[in-house]
Amino acid sequence: MSKKIAVIFPGVGYHVDKPLLYYSKKLAAQNGYEIKEVPYGKFPKGVKGSREKMEKAFFSALEQAGEILKDIDFSEYEDVLFISKSVGTAVASAYAGKYGLNTRNIYYTPVEASFQFMKQPGIAFTGTADNWVTFDAVERGCREGGFPLYVTEDGNHSLETGDVRRDLENIQTIMKITEEYISGRRGLEVTICHADMDDLEQIAALETLCFPEAEAGKREDFEKRLRVFPEHFWLLEEDGEIVSMVNGMVSNSRHLLDEMFEDAGLHEENGAWQMIFGVETRPDRQGRGYMDKLMRKVIRDVKKQGRKGLVLTCKEGRISFYERFGFVNEGRSGSEHGGAQWFEMRLEF
Repeated sequence: MSKKIAVIFPGVGYHVDKPLLYYSKKLAAQNGYEIKEVPYGKFPKGVKGSREKMEKAFFSALEQAGEILKDIDFSEYEDVLFISKSVGTAVASAYAGKYGLNTRNIYYTPVEASFQFMKQPGIAFTGTADNWVTFDAVERGCREGGFPLYVTEDGNHSLETGDVRRDLENIQTIMKITEEYISGRRGLEVTICHADMDDLEQIAALETLCFPEAEAGKREDFEKRLRVFPEHFWLLEEDGEIVSMVNGMVSNSRHLLDEMFEDAGLHEENGAWQMIFGVETRPDRQGRGYMDKLMRKVIRDVKKQGRKGLVLTCKEGRISFYERFGFVNEGRSGSEHGGAQWFEMRLEF
């Protein structure tokens, strides 16, 4: 049986018994990893916002890590996993580089300075409300470093939102992704992009998989939409394969009308409302948090575009799903699309 070790690098004030490190440590142990914690400390006060104190904390932690781990012969292990948090992401990466280790990594809430050291493969997690680092800096660092990035909307530096129920749902999603990475089931690159005509066949096939025939868009409808508003198709791809999609035209109409599905010419690029025609994930890839990641990206993009908000229709059983993103149920829609009963949902900025 191969030997595996997981080393836990905490952050400043975020020790190994806090949720992200506590549960990931237990998952690693459950998957057969020997666990080694690096309980460094004695950091200066007021690290956040101070470059000088951040550097002092980093070099102190790196020195302490060297002393704590000095008796471990990493060459005995076939799999070395580093699980790190905040400043610990820089410490873990710098330690691996200093001692020439080949590691896999789980980077929880990396700070901007970490990316200069993050040279080995891994996955990263961040929140859009992290006051230790800007979201754009993390997104850029992960894009340039090739790290799949998993985003907790409204999450702070601990990936918490202040809403207990929402935080429990989020930690469950985060730990599911974490375990898949630990066990080796999550290694494919996940990216979000806009569509072009080369994606037509995959898009049409995904639609057929996700909707009954009466409700599914036709191939020719998607071809028309791609010619008129390709930048209003958001695709999540796993290793180049489209697994999730959100698409729809823009309009000044407050309501999503049935004729919009068939007439791409109704698109108004400078319109106030982003209409959502389809929200779909391949059935065999559901439950991995892909649509949560994609929908929150769509919402951020639409907000940056200066629009009033987003509008969609859904069946009654899906109302609670969209309410998680801030959509409000405005009651039964006048839509007769596919002969089903629809409810109109609106997210207004």
